[in-house]
Amino acid sequence: MREVDVKLRSAGYEPPRNGTVAPSCGVMTDWDQMFVRSLARPPACRSLQDLQVIYYGLSGLEALQTLRDSALRALCKVVRYEKHQANDVLYYTGELSTCWYILLSGSVFIDGSMFLPRS
Repeated sequence: MREVDVKLRSAGYEPPRNGTVAPSCGVMTDWDQMFVRSLARPPACRSLQDLQVIYYGLSGLEALQTLRDSALRALCKVVRYEKHQANDVLYYTGELSTCWYILLSGSVFIDGSMFLPRS
C-alpha cells in the first residue's frame, strides 16, 4: 500500500487545484485547541493521550467516517497539522499532489469557487 501524507487543512476527496487560502474568522473552543495542539506535535513525539484526542477529532470528520477503526488509528499516527496565511497557494493546476488536505478553519478558493469547512 502506498503511503499517503495527510494534512488537516482543506476539504474534499481530491487535493485542491489552484487552491488559495483565505483568512479564518472563527474562534477555537478548548476542544479545538487541544485537537490542534495534539496534531501540531511531531508524530514521533505524540503521547497516548494525543493519539486519543486526534482519533476522536478525526472520527468526527464526515470525510473519514467510512474508514475502518484500524485505518483511522493508523492515520492518527501520521497525520500532520499545517497553518497557512491568507492567499498562500497550496497547489497549481496540473501539479502532482503528494498529500490530502482537510479544511478545519478558514476557506479555500479552487478554480474561482470558495470552499468552507463543514461544521
